Amino acid sequence: MFDRAHLAQTSIKNEYNTHIAIYDDKMRDQVLWSQKISGELEGALKQRHIVPYLQPIVDINGSIIGAEALVRWLHPTEGFLPPFTFIPTFEKNGMIAEVDKYIWRSACEILSSWTDEKSKLFISVNISPKDFYFIDVYAEIKNLVDEYKIEPSRLRIEITETVMMTEAESRMAILSKFRESGFIVEMDDFGSGYSSLNQLKDMPLDVLKIDMKFLSKAQDNGKAETILRNILRLSSDLGLFSLTEGVETEDQYKKLSEMGCNLFQGYYFAKPMSIADYEKLFSTQQSDKKCSN
Repeated sequence: MFDRAHLAQTSIKNEYNTHIAIYDDKMRDQVLWSQKISGELEGALKQRHIVPYLQPIVDINGSIIGAEALVRWLHPTEGFLPPFTFIPTFEKNGMIAEVDKYIWRSACEILSSWTDEKSKLFISVNISPKDFYFIDVYAEIKNLVDEYKIEPSRLRIEITETVMMTEAESRMAILSKFRESGFIVEMDDFGSGYSSLNQLKDMPLDVLKIDMKFLSKAQDNGKAETILRNILRLSSDLGLFSLTEGVETEDQYKKLSEMGCNLFQGYYFAKPMSIADYEKLFSTQQSDKKCSN
């Protein structure tokens, strides 16, 4: 009985406006699942059951110029696990740092293997806010690009607004070191979180990533489009590239292009895919270009 009460209490630990929690079996199942995947993570990394999937990033002409590395778990008994089934657990217990380091190294392995036309492609990798507490993020990534002899600009650094919520000055210093070393720094989900315009003017960034969910969730689409248009204009005025993710239709693509967006990512172009499928898609696109010329 005490264990169940403790589980219920823990479930509302950070919800300051909630004063009552009721136990149900879902809580117990979630705890057991978290314990299971946490215990299996080390083996999954060693056996390469944790894998990077690549989602293409395209320019205004629809040409593939890079990709974002997204983590997936090919579990031997549970099957294909999307990130929402395990990332929240690892974010809470700090094991996300081990996952991220693995994906960073995998991305470097991929980039170092790409030759000829693929040698111009980049991969964006995510940095969790929790990573800064457990590892020296700059040293880890800088050592990897040195080890694999990769141009730093080909391994793009992607952060979220929440990275800057604590220890903003020290985080800015780290991001500045990345840029000074030739890395490109991207801010994901701009406009959906906590950043202010005052903070933005001081941040060492190269790319603003805007999620189309920002538009689809808006109650007033006209106002949302006005805000989106002005974010894109602001990005340009600040000398930043803009990248909109979550693009799902041709109409969205055309509208964003007219608004001045530089880069695009989303299901309209391609879903996240295996490395082999990404390479095949890129090669097909290159062949089609040569035929049309």
